[in-house]
Order: sequence, then C-alpha cells, then structure tokens
Amino acid sequence: MSTLNDIKYYASQSKITSTLVVINILCFFVFRLLDSRGFSTLYENHFLIDWGADVAGLTFSGQYWRMFTNLFMHVGFTHLAMNMLALWSIGPILEKRIPAIAFLGIYLFSGLVGSLSSDIATINQNIISCGASGAILGIITALLAYCLVFKANIQEMPVKVMLISLILTAGLGLLPSIDNMAHIGGACAGFVLGGLISLCIKTFKYPSKLTLLIISLLFIVTALGLYIVYMHYALPSDYYIYN
Repeated sequence: MSTLNDIKYYASQSKITSTLVVINILCFFVFRLLDSRGFSTLYENHFLIDWGADVAGLTFSGQYWRMFTNLFMHVGFTHLAMNMLALWSIGPILEKRIPAIAFLGIYLFSGLVGSLSSDIATINQNIISCGASGAILGIITALLAYCLVFKANIQEMPVKVMLISLILTAGLGLLPSIDNMAHIGGACAGFVLGGLISLCIKTFKYPSKLTLLIISLLFIVTALGLYIVYMHYALPSDYYIYN
C-alpha cells in the first residue's frame, strides 16, 4: 500500500511527465486491442504505419502529422518499457525546475525535430520510425543544459539518473527498426531549447510574464523552422503509394 501511495505522491509532483507516460502506455495497449495486427510480427509493419508511425515517403507526401503521431507509437513492449522508465526517471527532475509550458514544449519539439531529422536521413529509404526516444533524449539534454547554465555543482547534478536514462533511451538504438537519427535530432534540439530557456529564466526570472512570452516566441520560431525545412523536402502528394 505504501508503494502505491509513493507512486501517487510522485505522480502528483510531476503531472506532465506522469500524463505523458500514461498516454504512451494507453496508446500502446488500446491500439493493439483495436487492431490485432499489433500482436503479429507478420503484420506489425502495416499496423505501425496505419496507426501513425513515421515513414519519410508518406510524411513528405503530405502526411506531416506522422512526425507527431509516431512519438506515441512503440514497436514492442521492451521499446515502450525502456522509454517510459527513462522518461519517468528524468522527467520530474526537469519538470520542477522550469515552467510547465517550457517542459512540454521541449518534449514535443525535441520529438518533432527528431522525427524530421529521421525523415531527411531516410527520405530515399523504406524505413519505419516510431517511439518517444527523441523527445526523451531532448528532456535529458535540456536538463544537462539547465545544469550548465545555472552552474550546478557536480554533486547536485543527478548524474546517475541521467546516465541510466541515457542508457535506457540511447541503448534502444541497438534494437532493430530503431532509427538513431531521431535520437540525434531530439538530443540536439533539447540541448539548444533547454539552454535558451534556462538562460531566459536566469536572466528575466520566473514567473515573470516576459519569461513566458520569450519562451512562447522561441517555440513559435522553432515551429516556423520545422515548417520551412519540411516544405523544402516536401514531395508530390501521390509520390508514395502505400498498400
């Protein structure tokens, strides 16, 4: 009973992280309950694509939403478990240090940059990409950037937790069907966004309205950059035919 209470308390102190974990778990099981192909290795690829996995040919042919939906798709239970353990261990540490909108923005935009990086790298290949790894690595590197900006002592930095999360997330690159370009893109995006947001918080203090305004503008600029890059690689809508 005490363990359940501990989990409830922990979840209440990290509402965004807990919500993201629950959403990912629900997507994994609900999609498979609605579509039995998710339990079959023979039809798994069709299942993943039909439910939102990222395939560069499809994504650049107008199905841009796949860059987002693939963040909530996982190849198997091991893939899901390792990602959620990494998110659960590192997310709350950063979440309590920065504004909620900043934390959620870093997670989503790191994932989107990771997806776009993956699509660019595999634009001429038939590779299925999915998972929250890029977004989670963005959270990890954002925390690293935060620690560097605020010059945290090495004793104060959650080094062990960060290393465990990195091993759990980046280690997935050793599994088949895992695209490492999404990891690299997400990690780079998280570090840059985390660093800029940390500098903003340090300079203008939080919770000032100016801090929130600058963070919002930063995400708008990031979204605009994603749109420009996507349009640069966009293909005709009938370029990729999926059966």
